[in-house]
Amino acid sequence: MSRYYCIIQNAHCSVRLGIHDFEKNGPQDILVSVKLSFPFSALQRIRHIGDTVDYEPLRNFIQSWSERPHVPLIEDLLDELVSHCFDDPRVDHVEATIRKTTIFDEVEEIGVGIVTSRRDWLELRGRRE
Repeated sequence: MSRYYCIIQNAHCSVRLGIHDFEKNGPQDILVSVKLSFPFSALQRIRHIGDTVDYEPLRNFIQSWSERPHVPLIEDLLDELVSHCFDDPRVDHVEATIRKTTIFDEVEEIGVGIVTSRRDWLELRGRRE
């Protein structure tokens, strides 16, 4: 089945994040990757930006995290990211990862990720509320 997708790979952002004392001393660098999938039929004609996915608002959303107060859990950022992606009603699948790059000297990256459909995401959110 043909699909269309928009991808942001390894967006750098500096955020106040983590549960360890040393993480509360200041912001740390993270990498955020997102892939938004759409049915190919959702893009009948691509004539202007409104016919496709403008990745700049998603980039701006990620970059806005640098201005927010401390977040204890990286999962909270992932939840916000996925919910933001599904604000576009054309999006039917999201793949996202958020990785810390400087938390442990011997580890290059550590993080969380998700691959979910709109239906599964809404079902999960309904059970959590």
